[in-house]
Amino acid sequence: MKNNIEGICRVFRGKDRFLVACHENPEGDAIGSELALAIALRGMGKTVTVLNADPVPGNLAFLPGADTVVSEADGSLYEVAVIVDCGSAERTGSVEAELRKPPVLVNIDHHRTNGGCGEYCLVDPDAAATGMLVYRILTAMGIEIRYEVALNIYVAILTDTGSFHYSNTSPEAFHIAGEMVRRGIDPWEVAEKVYETRSPRQLRLLGRVLDSLEIPAGGKVAAITTMKKDLADFSAGKDDLEGFINYPRSVIGVEVAVSFREEGNGEIRVSFRSKGRVDVSAVAQSFGGGGHRNAAGCTVRGTLPEVKRKVFGALEAMLG
Repeated sequence: MKNNIEGICRVFRGKDRFLVACHENPEGDAIGSELALAIALRGMGKTVTVLNADPVPGNLAFLPGADTVVSEADGSLYEVAVIVDCGSAERTGSVEAELRKPPVLVNIDHHRTNGGCGEYCLVDPDAAATGMLVYRILTAMGIEIRYEVALNIYVAILTDTGSFHYSNTSPEAFHIAGEMVRRGIDPWEVAEKVYETRSPRQLRLLGRVLDSLEIPAGGKVAAITTMKKDLADFSAGKDDLEGFINYPRSVIGVEVAVSFREEGNGEIRVSFRSKGRVDVSAVAQSFGGGGHRNAAGCTVRGTLPEVKRKVFGALEAMLG
């Protein structure tokens, strides 16, 4: 049953035990969407476990419910698994096997590359954030949006629209964000916590990473690289890299920013950000990943020079 919001509402009303998850390396939309949904379901008397492969990023730890996210299943039996902001079940990473155990899977997402897995889906690529789809569902169910839910929805929209800078920003995004503000959200307080909470360690790491800046493809691509040693030298985790890719994206004349991160085991994590002319989700898909037109990612096996050669070649072919 595809894009059946009524069916999803029936499942959420009728079932009692839920397992909720998002994609690996989660950001604001993924975390905000799953926490908003979990808090709302708990308010209905449901049992909800939020299970993620990776921890909540430090700049999002202030979100209500963030301290309830776990990384290992406790063996409980669940009636429904819910995947949010995730183009495929495989992208949930190490928790995928647990999400396949419940008899019903609900898929809530806005990625164009979503294959429509699950018995019930709400997939809308035109939605600026998955948090907006969670809002639609809760509104359809007649659930009052309390402050804790509103804060998570607001952060989901704020982060996936780049503080309303990106081209996916829509009238609906502004409308829902405005509704959340009317429910008590303070935009300045939220922005300060999300964007202005960097530690000295992160700023020193940023200096190291920016020193790796490359500008191939005749100045149309800018790339930064983070090695495992860089993280170790600054006692940092991969969530400390949040937002770094926006710096190469801001270079004059650049159409696409790329971030390479050494994962180990012969794998390189590649993230893309486009200013709009290049569909980076198509590039990511060609390497087994996915995402949106202007923001996407993939994991590529090979040495760093090999991966860079392949990625830069694919981008140059698209840029012409």
